[in-house]
Amino acid sequence: MMEAKNTTRFTKLDGLRGLLSLIVALNHSFLVVSIPSFANVWKQNPLLFNSPQSKIQQLLMVLGNGGAAVTLFFLLSGLVLGPSLAKVKFNFRGLMSFLIKRLIRLYPVYILIVILTAIYMNTIFVHQTFPASSPWFNWWMNFQMTAKEFVLNLMLVNTYTGGVTWTLRVIVIASILFPVFFLLNNKTSWWIDICITLLLIYLSFTVFKIDNFRDLRYLYMFYLGLSIPKFKSFFIGIPNWTVHVLAPLMIVLFLSFRYLTNEYTGGVVEAIISFFIIGISAFSQKVTIFNFLDGKVFKFFGKISYSLYLIHFSVLYLISKAMFVNFPNLPYKDSYLIIHISLFVISTIVATAVSYLVYRLVEVPSQVLSGKVSSRVSH
Repeated sequence: MMEAKNTTRFTKLDGLRGLLSLIVALNHSFLVVSIPSFANVWKQNPLLFNSPQSKIQQLLMVLGNGGAAVTLFFLLSGLVLGPSLAKVKFNFRGLMSFLIKRLIRLYPVYILIVILTAIYMNTIFVHQTFPASSPWFNWWMNFQMTAKEFVLNLMLVNTYTGGVTWTLRVIVIASILFPVFFLLNNKTSWWIDICITLLLIYLSFTVFKIDNFRDLRYLYMFYLGLSIPKFKSFFIGIPNWTVHVLAPLMIVLFLSFRYLTNEYTGGVVEAIISFFIIGISAFSQKVTIFNFLDGKVFKFFGKISYSLYLIHFSVLYLISKAMFVNFPNLPYKDSYLIIHISLFVISTIVATAVSYLVYRLVEVPSQVLSGKVSSRVSH
């Protein structure tokens, strides 16, 4: 089952990133209005039926499982970091070039968001809570953007400026530790990689279970993603009919398991299913169930997925706050479903336009810069 490292670009995975960014946007859009019992679907009985509206809300929140999408993002990061690290020499200059390139790739869009948030919070912003807004919505932006807080958020010590910014700190920590993972992975067989992943999972529930610092609990996801190319022949050999039969069950488990358990137990199941989703999408040409990811729409969203992933929350927050301020008498309690759908559509349209501009003006130049800087450092 051992395979050589594969450096081919997998177009379906680009489309998958686009889909995941939309899932995260859907997740946040359905958390804005306060709904008794259905503000989220954690620990909610899926068989409980209060009304058609509440059941559709619950179903859409399962489809928009942002936590499961983040798990897939982490495995994808592990997969793409492997070939990137394979191109550098394992000396001080080579490793510094890898890390610098990674930070330049991640930071410019985030810095832009932190700066704009700081300007907004120190000019026209006033923190408000509203009778119809959820506790989740009220929690955000409830802090003073002092110079110290600005620096702490810029350094990812604090991550108060957006719904997904905490994941950047996880990715940065994983990137720093990744050379160790890569060296280990290069010297192991596939079954030892499974054992290492199981060990990291065990540590995530024991040693890495640190109060107010959950970042290390996701490291096994990056190692599992790194190991995917070793299973290329396995994925190629999976019969098409097997995938089509099992895929619906796998997707249901992927989207719902953490709601039935908790974030960390659910994350293990999500990681296993993500392993198969990524492996089949990347290597199995005869399996057609994921071919839709090669469509132009998903490829477009895949191209801007990183900017959209970070920007959509800020856009959603501004639109939602404007809604609560200017339309206090909307039937929030009775029509939360249509309000949430409207928020998702409007915020996604606006965030997509903004993200495309940020992609062209910030992401693309930073990618060029990261290549030049890392090349100079390595030589």
